Amino acid sequence: MVTVGVGVLAAAAALGVLAWKYKALQSMAAGLVVQLAESTAENESLKSENDYLKSATGASKTLKSYDC
Repeated sequence: MVTVGVGVLAAAAALGVLAWKYKALQSMAAGLVVQLAESTAENESLKSENDYLKSATGASKTLKSYDC
């Protein structure tokens, strides 16, 4: 009876550890998804800024800012 109780306790502990690790992995995955979304948004912003600076208006304003 004691052996069965110890076995059940060990199995419950193992399941608890697996559940905790799964929760940690879920948290890490969620964090990575958020970082990816932020990186994508920043990349789009930088593309827009680059396109503007390449345009005639953006280039003109940039060059005028260097006038002494």
